[in-house]
Amino acid sequence: MLRCLPIVCTVVLLTLLTAACQRETPPESAPKATTETVPPPAPPIREDFEGEPKLSLFPRIGDYCPEENDRENQALWVTYIDHVTRMSGIVANKDSAKGHAFRFRGIRTVNSVGFFSPLEVKPDTAYRVSFRLWSNLPADGISGAGILEFDEFLWIPGQYPKSLCDKHFQRSQPGVTLSGKQEASAQSFAFRTGPKTRMIHLVFFREGAKDQEAVVIDDIEIKPEQ
Repeated sequence: MLRCLPIVCTVVLLTLLTAACQRETPPESAPKATTETVPPPAPPIREDFEGEPKLSLFPRIGDYCPEENDRENQALWVTYIDHVTRMSGIVANKDSAKGHAFRFRGIRTVNSVGFFSPLEVKPDTAYRVSFRLWSNLPADGISGAGILEFDEFLWIPGQYPKSLCDKHFQRSQPGVTLSGKQEASAQSFAFRTGPKTRMIHLVFFREGAKDQEAVVIDDIEIKPEQ
């Protein structure tokens, strides 16, 4: 399930997706905030993986990255993040009518992997997310998308440690959870942000099955609900 709880076992900024797809060297420690002058990405936004990237997508292992002073688990986490990044990226779409999509795979020793996109949002506002998904997971595997809410937009190019999550995290919201085989399955869900929410992580995940079966996503769109 999508949540903000510790799973140690369970890149970098795109412009603001490209890094994950260009296989940049992973960070040597937990990601840190950066100073930016450009506005944060915000809905309405649509990503079809054709041409210039519109979304940021960052790899995710479990629910937190280790704290910066946790050297042992930091090294393990960086290894996993590097592995997920190298096995993921833009690929030719299985749908002959489309050019490209985004693929990510599981890791045999990790229960929960995925990619997330940070987006600036307005408090107490309804949004709708839609996307297409391909998967062929075994009986114990699930995939899908969900929302994590935070109280401010953080210019941090990667997953958060627990201490930072505890400071800014507001709540999680379920989106779509799928199992079995999906072929260009069109998915959609709506959510409303909380009264203090200023940023969300739109999370695409695969959990349960510890194998390398791929999940492919395409035609991602998030926009205010009419």
